[in-house]
Amino acid sequence: MNTLKWVNKMVETTTLPAPNLPKFPLARYLKNQPDAVEDRVVLHAPQAIAYAAGSSEVQRFTPTNSLDAWLLRSPQGATTVDIPAHFVSGDDPIVLTGPKNAGGLLYVHVGKGAKVTLQEKWASGGHVLGIWLMLVVEADADVNWLSYDSFTADTVLVNRTATLAANAKLNWTLAGFSHNSGLNRVDVRLLGHNAEVTVNVGVLASGNQHVNYTTSVTNEGQHTVGHINQRGVITGNAHLMFNGIGHIIKGARGSDAQQENRVLMLSQRAEGDANPILLIDENDVTAGHAASVTRVNADQLYYLMSRGLSATLAKRLVIRGFLEGGLAEIDDVRLKKELFATIDRTLVAEDA
Repeated sequence: MNTLKWVNKMVETTTLPAPNLPKFPLARYLKNQPDAVEDRVVLHAPQAIAYAAGSSEVQRFTPTNSLDAWLLRSPQGATTVDIPAHFVSGDDPIVLTGPKNAGGLLYVHVGKGAKVTLQEKWASGGHVLGIWLMLVVEADADVNWLSYDSFTADTVLVNRTATLAANAKLNWTLAGFSHNSGLNRVDVRLLGHNAEVTVNVGVLASGNQHVNYTTSVTNEGQHTVGHINQRGVITGNAHLMFNGIGHIIKGARGSDAQQENRVLMLSQRAEGDANPILLIDENDVTAGHAASVTRVNADQLYYLMSRGLSATLAKRLVIRGFLEGGLAEIDDVRLKKELFATIDRTLVAEDA
């Protein structure tokens, strides 16, 4: 797509409404110009997986809100991945790796009845990056998805959206171990009857980060299940905000919406917010939420130290156990070891 078409697309979407992002100053962030670097997401997968990259793939993305429009403001790489119906990935996951110094647009289509495991990894640098993932899961498909963020850019706005057809299942884990400030949005729509999603989020915020994680699930089909579990640890001067939004629309009878949002603060300067939100427009449903913002439990530390552990090691073990609630679904042993090594390095730096 040439520059003129990008500009036209931006002009057409300037009046779009803002997405539901409670307590996040989206308008201020949208005043920034995203880096105009065009690159592509790299795919590691069997040959049966269709892959395309280039400006022509931008047509897959139609903005519906002001964040979408911002993500299309500057020319950047667009990548599409098409997983055929009834494909089974086996023991080896399909791996998608973001570019080194760019954001981008990523469209993934999972065909009917497919059973796949995917890993999406970002470690991109830069000034202001925008990432838009659009995931489409067809009927009866079963998807295990891991998003691993370790951005080094200054500011990143991430918009991950998913739609699920009838009887589709999505188990989504988001590991946030980045250094940027900004937004990480996950928005899942359960369109078909009996669709199910579980979104697990584990975040470590450090330094001077100001970051918002908003996870929303909308139950639109009948007998759909949407569960949100967010865990965050904050060190240094960082500020972490969790928004969990469960919405059961009118007519989605027999549906279930549950969520937990829990934040653990390690320093007196850290700031944390946990905001559970339930929007229920139907009577014949079940729903519930829980939230907490707290500091490291002194009794837990005392118990571990009384067994001979140092204060530093005891604190790390407590933190690992707390974050495990958001990362428990990761079954890649090597990757989980890498994540916990990152936790240890961050805590060592904060204690120095």
